[in-house]
Amino acid sequence: MFISPFLRMPQHINNMPKAVYSSTTYKLITSTTTTTTTTDTTDPPSSSYSFSLSKYSHIPSFSTATKDYLNRLREQLHFYAVVEIRSQKFLITKNDLVITHRLSDVDIGDEIKLNRVTEIGSKDYTIKGQPLVSEAFYSIKATVVEQPKGPFIEIFKKKRRNRHKKRVTHKQTYTILRISEVEINKLN
Repeated sequence: MFISPFLRMPQHINNMPKAVYSSTTYKLITSTTTTTTTTDTTDPPSSSYSFSLSKYSHIPSFSTATKDYLNRLREQLHFYAVVEIRSQKFLITKNDLVITHRLSDVDIGDEIKLNRVTEIGSKDYTIKGQPLVSEAFYSIKATVVEQPKGPFIEIFKKKRRNRHKKRVTHKQTYTILRISEVEINKLN
């Protein structure tokens, strides 16, 4: 497997189709849900509904072979993951710095959960998603370190013999992420 020094991703990843970016794919969402239960069985209230979380929540069930492979992967010392952030793929490990295009809805110091993972692996074992790995297998978190601007770029366009000259200047904005956690979850 050839790893490009410029992109830090395996060569076979470049040929894979890229998914469409949505703004909720990388944001850490912390929400609390409350359930209401009524003890009166004669007349249920018309405005509130009671439901059981276990009835409506989807808990994926995995085969014993999948659990066995995942536990073998957990026994390894170091993990890597191929993560998709804004339709760009990055090969990451713990404590890496990732420079990506500006994420507009995060601030410096925010912790985000990366949930678009196409591959998780170690030296001996690899789990590939079709197209994504199940979120029950891993926990990957990153902290926003900095949101700098890139170098000043000057673009000069000219059409000869037409007196057409155009000068465009630009500074690209970036977000720098520090990968704080790459963990493989234990399935029971």
